Amino acid sequence: MKHTDQKALSLTALALSALLLAGCGDGGGGGEGGGAEATDGAATSAPAEPTGTEDPATGAGSPSATPSGTATGDESPSATPSGTATADGSPGASPSGTATSTSSPETGGEAAAVVGAVVAAEEAVTGGQVFEIDRKDGEEGWEVKLAVGDREKEVDVSQDGSEVTPQEGDDQLDQEDRERVAQVQVPLEDAVRTALDEVDGTLDGAQLDTEDGTTVWEVDVDDPDGTSVDVYVNVANGSVVKVDR
Repeated sequence: MKHTDQKALSLTALALSALLLAGCGDGGGGGEGGGAEATDGAATSAPAEPTGTEDPATGAGSPSATPSGTATGDESPSATPSGTATADGSPGASPSGTATSTSSPETGGEAAAVVGAVVAAEEAVTGGQVFEIDRKDGEEGWEVKLAVGDREKEVDVSQDGSEVTPQEGDDQLDQEDRERVAQVQVPLEDAVRTALDEVDGTLDGAQLDTEDGTTVWEVDVDDPDGTSVDVYVNVANGSVVKVDR
């Protein structure tokens, strides 16, 4: 073989070797790339750990498991409806503008006794309207006069109003008294309350009268010093017309 031919063969062999080496290098790189892709695929395909699930051991949910705005076991201010009454009856417990229920003021002992006597007398005499009351001398009780139509009836009432004793007599009610009775808008017992608010004391008596042209209840009150004080109460509106000491 000629020297030139040997040289050509050597060059050819070197070229083939280079091609083989280049091929092996590409295959290894491809393998590493494939392996990296496989690894990335495995990492991305793994399922994410769920959040907000209940703890199997305790059954309690994580904070994210509780819906926003859901009431918890602790009583927060927002858990109680606005205006709902609470057991302690605090001012904020009552609905706004509602009105709260209050006890009526207690009537004084003297006024209560008079009211009891008036009510007992009017219940005992059908259709009767009390127009005069007097404390009985030396006894605990009341003498009460009632207008029944154009007639006048009298009864005795015990101090506590539990007993009513009719008295004899059925007299004609005079014209002046009939006219006064017809004008009464404020009952005698209310006039007595007004007078006892004006003058501290005990009731001696009350009757219809006329003062400066105005029909009034003349209420006679004995103050703590024993002085008699007359309080004149308008029968139409309950105002105090005059106090005569």
